[in-house]
Amino acid sequence: MAKMLRISPGEYADRMRRLRSNIAAEGLDAFVVSSFDSIYYLTGKGFEPLERPFFLLVRPDRPPKLLVAKLEELHLAEAHNLEKEDIETYWEYPAPKGRRWPEKLCTLASNCREIAVEPSISQECVEELSSFPVRCLPLVERLRRVKSVTEIGLIRRAAHYADYGVERLLSTSYYGATVAEGFAQTRTVTSRIIREVDDWQPLTSKVVMASWAAPRSAQPHSIPDLVDELREGPHVALVLTQVNGYAAEGERTYFTAQPSDDARRAFKAMLEARQLALSLVRPGVGCSELDERVNAFLTEEGYADEDQRLHRTGHGLGLGNHEGPWLAEGSADRLSENMVISIEPGIYLQDLGGFRHSDTVRVTADGYELLTNLPTDIESLTVKGWKPVTRLRGSFVRWALGVKQKRQALSSLGTFKGLFVRDGSSFGDKHFGASAVAGGSWPILQVGENPATALVFDAPNDTSKELVELETRNTKAAAGSC
Repeated sequence: MAKMLRISPGEYADRMRRLRSNIAAEGLDAFVVSSFDSIYYLTGKGFEPLERPFFLLVRPDRPPKLLVAKLEELHLAEAHNLEKEDIETYWEYPAPKGRRWPEKLCTLASNCREIAVEPSISQECVEELSSFPVRCLPLVERLRRVKSVTEIGLIRRAAHYADYGVERLLSTSYYGATVAEGFAQTRTVTSRIIREVDDWQPLTSKVVMASWAAPRSAQPHSIPDLVDELREGPHVALVLTQVNGYAAEGERTYFTAQPSDDARRAFKAMLEARQLALSLVRPGVGCSELDERVNAFLTEEGYADEDQRLHRTGHGLGLGNHEGPWLAEGSADRLSENMVISIEPGIYLQDLGGFRHSDTVRVTADGYELLTNLPTDIESLTVKGWKPVTRLRGSFVRWALGVKQKRQALSSLGTFKGLFVRDGSSFGDKHFGASAVAGGSWPILQVGENPATALVFDAPNDTSKELVELETRNTKAAAGSC
């Protein structure tokens, strides 16, 4: 079993003390905490909010009050920084007038003159608080940016499992393997975490992992299809882990065939951009300056087009896989010791694929520490050998996940032509306006639950509804991270 790592009651108390001090410094009567991550940061209690809002009303001079739906009252009684009498309830969502959350929250804040809310609060909540002068301040997000020794230990543990996840993706890869075979390793990684972490928490733990096969790897926030095959070009293995609240990420560009000269050149430039970014990491460095330096280097290397870079150099990690500081041009953030960030400059060539390593990195007193530890060189990341046992196992995975049927479904739909979205724009080799799709001349395939987005195929429109529904149910995989 892994060593049990927990935030101590004293650390939770210190977090609340610092927040109350900052509330007073801002001249506020109260601060409304509403996001899951922020409430978890202050109370150590996970929950599943769904449509029912949660509020933690924090004042500078008195105990905080937690407002939750009635069915959550007992579950949250063990939260840090709260006594049982500090938990208030509303009936339901929705609820009869007088028993709704707005009346309860306004009553709790009735003698407040000025209130601040988190930037992530919903518009509905802001409108219900319109009788108060309301400011928007990221007070909890600011506290979360610099990590404690225990938090770094928790992130280090998550990074260990991110490394393991990338290793599993690479170990199941071979020339011709499907994305499904790597995606199936999610269960292996999750099972290991459950087995090794004594106090594993299901509501605050997750594993998201998959390989983006070339050339789809040039679209870092696309959805990899389980039938995509790992053949020529750069693939990107991505793993996002969260273990008992704290997150890490690891990504590696790799090959299942000998890389071309163009691929080697882009890989080398990506590695050098990564090393440049790491060399700049230290307390006091402006995040905007760091990103500018990396972008200037990539421009000098011949990757000047923004379509070839697509995103910032990195972002913060902690309770979220994406949080401040933001390593991006235009950011006002500066690095401080014990911030944890990602370093992930990328190069994207649409006809070839994407090139991106991502590491979880701690800012130290005089530089950085890599919390993820994976190979970076092109030779180590080129899969070699026939791997007959892996291929045999892969065949069982493909059978179990119905990969053959999925491939037949997509084949029946025809050649992929583009991505239709509500405003009529598209990706692919052809543009389809709204009328072309709505007019029925092209079969479309809804992506997930979003009716505004659909895949467009070049095939007769008599393709069976059954095939469309099959792929719609199975089209989701992991979401990228940049």
